[in-house]
Amino acid sequence: MEKIQDTNPTTLKVLMVPWLAHGHVTPYLELAKKLSKTNLFFIYFCSTPIILNSINQENLPKNIQLIEFPLPSSPLLPSHQHTTNGLPKNLLSTLIQTFGGAGSTFAKILDSLCPDLLIFDGYQPWAPELASSRKIPAIDFLIIGSASVSFFYHHYLYAGKRDFPFSGIFLKDYEAKQLQLTAEMNISIGPDVAFNGLEKSHEIILINTCKEIEGKYVDYLSTLSNKKVIPVGPLIHEMGTTTENEENSKIIQWLDKKDESSCVYVSFGSEYFLSKEEIEEIAHSLELSELNFIWVVRFPLGEEANIENALPKGFLDRVEGKGVIVEKWAPQARILEHPSVGGFLCHCGWNSILESLHFGVPLITMPMHFDQHTHSRMAVELGTAMEVVRDDKNGKLNKEETAKVIRNVVMEKNGGENVKAKVKELRKKIREKGEEEFDQVVNKLLDLCTKNKQKVNT
Repeated sequence: MEKIQDTNPTTLKVLMVPWLAHGHVTPYLELAKKLSKTNLFFIYFCSTPIILNSINQENLPKNIQLIEFPLPSSPLLPSHQHTTNGLPKNLLSTLIQTFGGAGSTFAKILDSLCPDLLIFDGYQPWAPELASSRKIPAIDFLIIGSASVSFFYHHYLYAGKRDFPFSGIFLKDYEAKQLQLTAEMNISIGPDVAFNGLEKSHEIILINTCKEIEGKYVDYLSTLSNKKVIPVGPLIHEMGTTTENEENSKIIQWLDKKDESSCVYVSFGSEYFLSKEEIEEIAHSLELSELNFIWVVRFPLGEEANIENALPKGFLDRVEGKGVIVEKWAPQARILEHPSVGGFLCHCGWNSILESLHFGVPLITMPMHFDQHTHSRMAVELGTAMEVVRDDKNGKLNKEETAKVIRNVVMEKNGGENVKAKVKELRKKIREKGEEEFDQVVNKLLDLCTKNKQKVNT
């Protein structure tokens, strides 16, 4: 394995290994960039070839090196599927098991690079153990919010014997059943695997949030874990300076012609795919709202889908001029920072929530699965979101109710004006806090590595 020679002998070598999902790789890469800017760290960013190939290497700092982590390839899981992007649902367990069994490969990477620190993610039971056996401190970096982590960790520890101390975070009955069913179908993503890293993290835990957003939940997670939980966020994907393609330019030009805060942006992340029923309900909701909208619609990789057939009959004609349908990908950060956007209807992926708060856009939350429900409750409790109303028994959407929530947020009425004000206030606080909090992160990592080196050398 070829290593770049670092000419600064005082630089600390950090190996970072995210889970194989876009929503994990992005914040890990942003943390790598922030650490590299201090010129105190040399970063080895380690992942599968298919994921490394998706990273734009043009603007990567020179003190970040990409390291290939090849997993065993098989007919069931070929190398191009060593990522959750486009992975069929029935192969998720296989990917987790394959990754979880890659300890021997990772041991060779550790021995070759000899890092001073390992920053690791979920589904890597071998990571802290292999690092510890080589006297390398290993730190867990959590890429989701502390409200969600502390909620699920609390229930894991107390198994129903003690109520979660914050009533704003909860699961509805159908959501809890949905999560239970997912866990039963995918044994390999059970709580033992999920919390393994948190419990084995060396002294501290890093998390992609900030005290302004989730202060009390950061503190409670510290209490639960008996470790200092240190916020490093919000980590926001940097907008590139490269020339936009024609499609993206058209989207921004379309927004330029709309009134301030008159549009709703709709996206459900890169790895959640709406069912036909959900697509139709959302389409009817947007039409009923009578607002301008940009809606990103995605289909699973390899699935031939005609956008017109997926939408209600005549929908595209009826919303012409008012709505733009984008297939596959849109420049989300550019859209959210545009003054014409007055609301973001999303699935509550944590990265999307942080981006929305960073750009000061009110949230209309429509959580779909996993930790998205608790992310949504946190955003509502914070005062930065309104959640769409679903049927309490089965979670089905109601187009009239969804349209009402969209209008209330974007038109700033029936509570929507309070959401807008809170988001603007929080955006200001987040931007004003500067890098002081991150300086503390850097100092803690330096201190931890220095003490470990002294201990090893004595």
